[in-house]
Amino acid sequence: MKKIASAYPNLEHQRQGLLRQLSGLPELRRGSLTEQFLLVKHSDGSRVRRGPYPLLTRKEGKKTVSLRLTDPALLPLYRKQIQAMREFETVVDQLVRLGEQLSDLAVAEVVQKKTPGGTGTNRRGASSGHSVGGQTDA
Repeated sequence: MKKIASAYPNLEHQRQGLLRQLSGLPELRRGSLTEQFLLVKHSDGSRVRRGPYPLLTRKEGKKTVSLRLTDPALLPLYRKQIQAMREFETVVDQLVRLGEQLSDLAVAEVVQKKTPGGTGTNRRGASSGHSVGGQTDA
C-alpha cells in the first residue's frame, strides 16, 4: 500500500503540469500547410507551372477539405496554430496515459483494502473443496 500511496503525488504533479500546458494553447487549428502548383496551358500550347500557392488541408470525415490561403502574411500564424494543435494532441495523449496510471493505482488500492490479510482465501461463497486461488483441497 505504501508503494501505491507514494506514486499518487508524483503522478498528480505530472497531471497538473500537463493541464497547465493545455491552458497555454488557446489557438488551435487542425490540418497541414502544403504547397499547390498548377500547370497552365497557354493558347499557343505551351505549359507554365504556377505557384506555389499555400494550401490548408484537413480531414473532415472521409474527405479532405482544402482552403487556399491568399494572404502570405498570415502563414506564420497558421503554422503556429497548427503546431499548437499538434502539441495539444500530444499533451492530451500523455494526459490519458497518466489518467490510466492513476486509475490503475486506484483499483490496486481498492484490491489491497479488500484483502487485509493478503490471502483472500477465507471468503464466503467459495465452493467446498476449492479455494479462491483455484487450488483443490486434497
